[in-house]
Amino acid sequence: MPEERPISAYNLRIYLVGAVLVTMLGLLVLRLWQVQVLEGGKHVEEITRQSVRPIRMNAVRGRILAADGSVLVDNDSRYDLVFHVSEMRRPGTRRNTVTHIVRASLDFARLLDRPAAVNAAMVQRHLHVNPALPMTVFRDLAPGEIAKIMELYPPVPGAEVQTRPVRRYREPELASQILGWVGRHRPDRPEEMDQYQSAYIGYEMRGRGGLESRYDELLAGEGGHKLVRVDPLGYIHEEIGVSRAPVDGRDLLLTLDPAAQAIANRLLAGQKGALVVLEVDSGAVLALASAPTFSLDQLSPETYTELSERSDLPMLNRAVDGSYAPGSIIKPLIALAALECGAIHPGTSHNCTGVYTTHGLNIRCAARWGHGELQLVEAIRVSCNPYFIDAGLRSGLENIQPVFAAVGLGRRPGIDLPSAASGLLPTREYAVRARGSRHPWGLADTALISIGQGLSVITPLQAAVYTAAIANGGYVYRPFLVRSVLNSDGQVWRNTVPVVENRLPVSPGHIAVVRQGMYQAVNSERGSGERARSEIIALAGKTGTAEVKPPGGPVSKNTWFICFGPFANPRYACAILIEEGDSGGRSAAPLARQFFEEWLGRNGGR
Repeated sequence: MPEERPISAYNLRIYLVGAVLVTMLGLLVLRLWQVQVLEGGKHVEEITRQSVRPIRMNAVRGRILAADGSVLVDNDSRYDLVFHVSEMRRPGTRRNTVTHIVRASLDFARLLDRPAAVNAAMVQRHLHVNPALPMTVFRDLAPGEIAKIMELYPPVPGAEVQTRPVRRYREPELASQILGWVGRHRPDRPEEMDQYQSAYIGYEMRGRGGLESRYDELLAGEGGHKLVRVDPLGYIHEEIGVSRAPVDGRDLLLTLDPAAQAIANRLLAGQKGALVVLEVDSGAVLALASAPTFSLDQLSPETYTELSERSDLPMLNRAVDGSYAPGSIIKPLIALAALECGAIHPGTSHNCTGVYTTHGLNIRCAARWGHGELQLVEAIRVSCNPYFIDAGLRSGLENIQPVFAAVGLGRRPGIDLPSAASGLLPTREYAVRARGSRHPWGLADTALISIGQGLSVITPLQAAVYTAAIANGGYVYRPFLVRSVLNSDGQVWRNTVPVVENRLPVSPGHIAVVRQGMYQAVNSERGSGERARSEIIALAGKTGTAEVKPPGGPVSKNTWFICFGPFANPRYACAILIEEGDSGGRSAAPLARQFFEEWLGRNGGR
């Protein structure tokens, strides 16, 4: 039997070292198996994500159509010279690439006889921020310039003539303030930025005013993206393909009648004012013109600043955003408030001597020698100030306010535009805020708002809205400009349903009396609005003249005319404002007649 030999300390150390090495090797093999087998898919995905990038592809922006289907706004193409910097890289430092690109741009500048468009700093920034996207060198190439580039031989590697979508306005001055405009924008919403790195998102068109802004999301559509493979520096070296196609924007079908809008523009030419026409039974806007106006196809950052600083304010949509004292066009609402609270009845008379002197007041009538004894319908016909001052004072502010509030004074109208002025609802609280507690609401304030002066402010759109309510029996409709939203294939995606926002808190009988007075104002001899009388359409209306005295400036008059027709079966309501006019009867009323005769006379009536 062999003799057992004890394990020496030396041999023990050898065994321990071997065991440690085997254990370490086993752990290494286990880790390699874990990385390559268990986690291999995840690492492949991470590597792919680092080298494959989505580049945003913009959708085609939707069109804007007039009520008859004619195109007001669509898209066109412009041609730009761009450099694909990935294809223009030079060996060595980045400075070599920058120098090469700058020299190439100078060569093209000499070829096209244009000033140099880029410099080293611009190229450096592009390489740092957007190495995967083309760099625009020259914009808006003319056909002759494109021909010169195409004839260039040998061609410059990386240079390309590329199309750029722009908005095309078929009639650029027809409805400038309504349609709005677009500007260049880089998507910055979180839901978009999560999908892309900033270096792979280019510019797109986004709304900057009017309907372009209000319906920007619908018009813009949804962007898609294509996948590209990039190197560690971010340069593209392979295009993989489109992973999600863009979804084109939707079209807007407006309520605007292009013929009505064109006539309104022409009648306002050379003046400062507004003209609004609504459907009385829906609130649909048929015409909404503001003057002076501007041409959308000439709008640029430079001209925008110039237009914004002009004293006649062509960028202001006076029909919606202009706030004015209403003058006597407010008298139909005063009459309704006074009738409803019982302060007067249709047969209530007042002796107009040419000036109202009761309660210590001294307010003149337009008729210097007075109108004599008259009742409500005749008071509306001749627009007698003392009659309505007396009616307003009998009623009191508490009974006038509900009628004013019902038609939307002091509240922004719900029209589908980015902004709209709210006018002013006269209140005792507002008087204290505006003038201080030492000057609270008094009888003079009630007298003044009863004839459309003092603390009383409206917009032409608000005037058209309440005129429509008087015409249709008391329903206050929300005005709207977009009748339907269409998919890119022309199918209706959404229709606008007319909305009744309120009702005049008055009886149908009282509305009928006021309507009769407005009819007499146009169709009777010596009616204040007789210059609106027409053989084409029977209009009922009310004139208004409000004195305006800006700080440090001369006194001028804002002149008004509101009307509806045909009287027997109203379809249209209209409000016209002319700044610095003569009187409502002489400056605004004739425009209403001209408008309806030209518009309705085109097809023998509507």
